[in-house]
Amino acid sequence: MKTWFLRILCILLLFANSVSANTDNSVKVAMGEVYKGLTLERDLKIIYKAADIDVEFIYLPNERAIQAAVSGQYDALDLRVDTLDEEETLIRIDVPGFVMNVYLLSINDDFYQGVDEVKDKTLVSTLGNRYSDIVKVYKKRHLVKSEKQAALMLTTGRADLWLATYSAYLKAKKEFPTIKIASPSVYRKYLYHYVHVSKSHLVEPLEESFKAFNRSKSVDED
Repeated sequence: MKTWFLRILCILLLFANSVSANTDNSVKVAMGEVYKGLTLERDLKIIYKAADIDVEFIYLPNERAIQAAVSGQYDALDLRVDTLDEEETLIRIDVPGFVMNVYLLSINDDFYQGVDEVKDKTLVSTLGNRYSDIVKVYKKRHLVKSEKQAALMLTTGRADLWLATYSAYLKAKKEFPTIKIASPSVYRKYLYHYVHVSKSHLVEPLEESFKAFNRSKSVDED
């Protein structure tokens, strides 16, 4: 009788823990280091607070942040392009969080209409950014670990051009004022927030919160 009672008690405890895990309104977001110093953390705090969800941010190298979210080590992932829809353990918050534009950057006055014009140039871009693949067939493409390294390669003449986002350009411009935009946007993608499947119950409130945040931005810009 005592053994039967203990078994039932264990089952009930396991069920309670499972329900608790599936309704937990706290999230740890894996953030790529590319977002350090930008406003994304502030914006996500506003969005999560409006959805009544506690949130914490952990910064990691860009590719490691993706893997940490995919594996469930963390509950959500910053903002990424929709190619991550292929990951079975991630759910996209189906409201664009940001539009990413990528440019060629230079320290001279040359201007290029697209990447097809720079096949003979030495290009640098940062490791872990999927947009770097648009020039992956170029023999003179170099991938570095940080935007600072890329800016140094460009400004010291070890690279002719830097393939980077507009936000990376703005950050680098403060320390390296000779860097200029040398093309129109050569790559444009919407970025989305992702949550791990274990937090699927938070998808709907987060989507509503993202929509409200985007509406408030539109009003501010009018």
